[in-house]
Amino acid sequence: MGIEKRILVVEDDRALNEGIAFALRREGYLTKSAYSLREARGKLEEQMNLILLDINLPDGDGREFLGSVLSGQPAPVLLLTARDTEEDMLQGFRAGCDDYITKPFSMPVLLMKIAAVLRRSEGVSRQIYVNGELLYDFENKTLTRRGEPVELTALECRLMELFLRNRGIVLTRERILERIWDADERFVESRTLNVTIRRLRMKVEENPEEPIYIKTVFGLGYKWEDRQK
Repeated sequence: MGIEKRILVVEDDRALNEGIAFALRREGYLTKSAYSLREARGKLEEQMNLILLDINLPDGDGREFLGSVLSGQPAPVLLLTARDTEEDMLQGFRAGCDDYITKPFSMPVLLMKIAAVLRRSEGVSRQIYVNGELLYDFENKTLTRRGEPVELTALECRLMELFLRNRGIVLTRERILERIWDADERFVESRTLNVTIRRLRMKVEENPEEPIYIKTVFGLGYKWEDRQK
């Protein structure tokens, strides 16, 4: 597995928490367990690669906790919940989760979802992104399209990297606004985000009006999709 991945399991059902942790350790992951939001905050002093977060916890709603997670941890979040309506799922994604699994679930399915989320988030470690006619160099922050250099502003670079590090994941507008900032290290406004996304589409898309890479997910936000070969 390479570098061991650290996963925080936030679930108040002790039997379920311990069962998940045991299954994860068998797969080679390092685990920490928390049974409340208060305990989870204490565990977040240590960097995690993934957080499994129950929605219904004794001291609060896991979705409300997501804000503090996202501001202090770059780790992706997978929500665990018994709520399975479409609106519940949408609320989870709007809050900033990366994926969602409803109880009861099979352990093999959970393990596959965890592996998939980790693979998507590990785009950070790959210094060169190549897909279709695009090549992005993370280290040098340069983009080429069809072999020709494309000039990006600092804000466009941040947005580009945020998308590439979360390929296939729906990013809500709120989450994007929390993660990017302007040249003076101030959070950008919603209107600025609209302009930046439009300009980035003009630079990476063959037809910005029918984007292949930067998809709008109506009612939620945006998602980067790799071009299919």
